[in-house]
Formats: sequence, C-alpha cells, structure tokens
Amino acid sequence: MNKVLVKGLHSTLKEPLNCILWNTFESDWELNATYQLQFTCYDDQSVGYSLIDSESSIFFDGQEYIVKQCLPDFSGGIEIKQVVAIHVYNEVQQVRQYKIKTGTLTYSVSDVLSFYLSGNAMGFTYSVIGNFDKAQLTDLGNESGKDMLSKIISTWPDAVIFPDNKKINVYSLAAFTKNYGARIDYLRDTTEIKLTYDSTNIVNQVKVFGKTKDSDNENSDVEEYYFPPHFVTNQESVNKWGLHQGEDISDERFTDSAAIDKYALTQLTPEPSLTIDATYSETDKPIAGEQRRLEIRKTGYVTSVQVMAYVWYPFDKTQPTQLTLNNTVKTILDYQKNTNNQLNKAIADQKKLSSGILAARQTASKAFNSRLTGMPVVNTKRMLRDATLPAFTLMVPDDNAEMGLTKGQTFHVTTRADLVEGLTAFVDGKIPEIPNYGLATPSENGLMSAGDKDKLDKLKIEPLTSIQMKDAVSGSIYMITVENGEIRVKKGG
Repeated sequence: MNKVLVKGLHSTLKEPLNCILWNTFESDWELNATYQLQFTCYDDQSVGYSLIDSESSIFFDGQEYIVKQCLPDFSGGIEIKQVVAIHVYNEVQQVRQYKIKTGTLTYSVSDVLSFYLSGNAMGFTYSVIGNFDKAQLTDLGNESGKDMLSKIISTWPDAVIFPDNKKINVYSLAAFTKNYGARIDYLRDTTEIKLTYDSTNIVNQVKVFGKTKDSDNENSDVEEYYFPPHFVTNQESVNKWGLHQGEDISDERFTDSAAIDKYALTQLTPEPSLTIDATYSETDKPIAGEQRRLEIRKTGYVTSVQVMAYVWYPFDKTQPTQLTLNNTVKTILDYQKNTNNQLNKAIADQKKLSSGILAARQTASKAFNSRLTGMPVVNTKRMLRDATLPAFTLMVPDDNAEMGLTKGQTFHVTTRADLVEGLTAFVDGKIPEIPNYGLATPSENGLMSAGDKDKLDKLKIEPLTSIQMKDAVSGSIYMITVENGEIRVKKGG
C-alpha cells in the first residue's frame, strides 16, 4: 500500500505520516471539480504530525496535495487534526497572466494554455490529448490560471482536466475514456445502485445574439448585428419532450451565424439528466474516466457507463468504494429503452394475469359443477345399527361429460376390501376357524374315519372281474361274474 508522506511549507524533507486514523482516510475525485484527500490524524509526538499545517504538502499515490484545511481538536487529553488537502494542480490559480490579447481571435486549447503558462515561475507544464476544434475568444488575458481552466471548460465543453502533479493535462472526453473490460453487476459488484432521472434542466431552444456593428449614427439607439438574432433549436428534443426554452446566449465573439449556431447547440441540454450512483462492493482503486459495462439483471438494464467521480478508502477494506457514473446520451437512451421494456412487460404481465384470472374462474366454475353430492342411505338395519357416519349413494349435481353422467345420475365407485373402513373389525370373530386335519389310516382317524379309510382301501379299481352281492331275503352271499358274455351266479364267496 502506498505510504503517506508530509512536507512542511518551508521544509525540504518528507516525513512518513503514521499517525493517521486509517479508516478516515479517503481520496475524492470528480470530473473537472474535485481532487483531494481527507483524513484525521492524532498526536503521536512524531515529526510528521508536527509538520501537518496549512500549506504543507501531502504525498500519496504518486501525487502531491496541499493542505488547505487543518482543524486541531483537543478532547479528553488527545489532540487530533482534521485535514483537507487539495491536489497541487489547483495552485495554478497563483499563476496570473496580466497581458491581454485584445479583440476576438481564434484559439486552440494549446494556444490558451501556452498564453497563460509559458515561462511561469511555479513549474506548471501542460499537455493536450485528443482533438479539439478551434474557437473564438475575446480579450483573452488578465486572469489567473484557474480562470484559464474555467475558460477552457466553458469554451470546449468536451474538455477534461486531469492533472499529473503540476502537469495540466487537457483531454477530450473521447481520449479520456478508456475501456479495460471491467463491469459492474448489481448484487455481484454493488450493494446499491441509485438512478436519478431528472428533467428539470432540459433546454432545447435558446435565442442567440452575436456581435453588434459599430453605428455611424451616435444618436441611434438601435443595435445592428452582423446577423439577425434568432432561435437555435434541437428539434428532436422538442419532439420528444416538448419545448423547453433557456436563457438567451449573447456572445460578441461571433460574427458568423453558423458558428454561433454550432456553439449554441453545445450549450443545450436536450435530454433529462441521469445520474447513477453505485456503492461498489470492491475496495480497489478506481480509474478516473474508466468505461465499464453496467448491468442490473433484475430489470434487464444494460449500458456502458464512465466513472465520473469516486470516493475511495485505500486503507480501510471495510468501506466500499463509491462511484458516480456518467449521464451520456447513450446511457440515457438505454435507460429510456429499459423503462419502456419494463412498461411493456408490466402490460404483458397484466394481460397474462387477467387471462390467468379468467382461466382460474373457468376452472373454479368447472370444479364447482363437477363436485359430488349424494342421497342418504337410510333403509338398512345394519347401517342404522352399526354406522357412525352417514352413508350416501353418490350422484352428480350437473352434467359431467368427463364421467359420462347427466345431472342427478347416481353412480358407485370401485373399491377394495382393504380400503373399506371398519371391515376388518366387523368380520372379526364371525368366520369359524378351520380345523387342522391329518391324513387318515386304517387305524387312525384323519380327514376321514379309520373305518372309512379301511373300506376305501378295499375298493378295487374298475373294471372288476367279479362282484359279491347279498341276497336280500336269505342273506346268502353270491358271486356274480361275466364269462364269455354270459352272466353267471355262484353261491358262496
């Protein structure tokens, strides 16, 4: 992790600053606005602590910052200092150009930087990265270096001031934008994404006034212009949002109508502003101007955004980085498209819900009409004697096509003995037990008596050759046989 060093205003030595309450140390940056450090430190009796004072220098992450606020606080026997240090490039306000280039002249960004900074005694240098059109400025000079930067930003709205210590780097927005393939996914990389969509400042039409001509008539109060004052309109914005007029633009630099029209269009705000604030779950160092893919999967919102501001806590991993993302036209259009998609989805879901309600109503009606009813069974003595619940013969209250029944028709259901409640208890004890019989023998009873078994054993298998018969009157025994087709009877066995 980068060390924090301090150097007194008139000192030449840099001392380490180890008395910082590290969870208070934050690095703040916002495009063309803020570039500073904030922290609180305590008196550890070190040289570094004693060097912290207004106009002392703080060195961190390769950059120098100048202490502008140093607020000592004494409480409970402990001395602390609350410190705000701004980036050293802001000291360019101490550079002043007293000369004036009179008249309305055409300048490049480099021309302006060179006019103010060439030969300055404070060591400021400059660089221009990207492409800028030339622009007209009137009576340039007699201003500070800070005024110079403000003039560059107002004249070239696409300009980004991003310094490297005392080197003033002026980027075009296209050159400043870098895409390293990073992304921000809601609930994966961020715990919160806040989108502020504000149409308050829409301006899509202004009236422009250019340079006035010198009049030969000293008594005339009528101003004569190089071109007639007229309205400049972003018609696409008017068609979308209605007419929103802004303050007149009167600029003596312009003698050409087309030139002031082009300039005026850059001063309009044709779309509502969209500010995206994200609480980043990571704690890594943000890259100013980095372009990232933003996705909120829950709503299907996907767009490309640029880091335009951040608050970074480099020494405290418990505090997530806070990012402010840009409101480019593409981002706004993606937002509008997503909003329309959500609206269309809501309408489709409503239609689907309505269809579902209708289908549910139809199903419910069908279920009601398909319910079962019945006629009570009251004509059996057993039921009156044994039943604890009423019995019914089932019937349908309405036509039931699925069952093939008409309204009021009775029917029975197929069941099984093991499914009939109380059947087991009912028949228990009513069926006699089957005796266990063994095999019968001529001497032991079994499935039959021993005597029957003996008789059975004496039976001969047909056909018989003879049969004994007893005379019913005398009781004599006769043997009946068939011999050569003739029946013969012999007395005696």
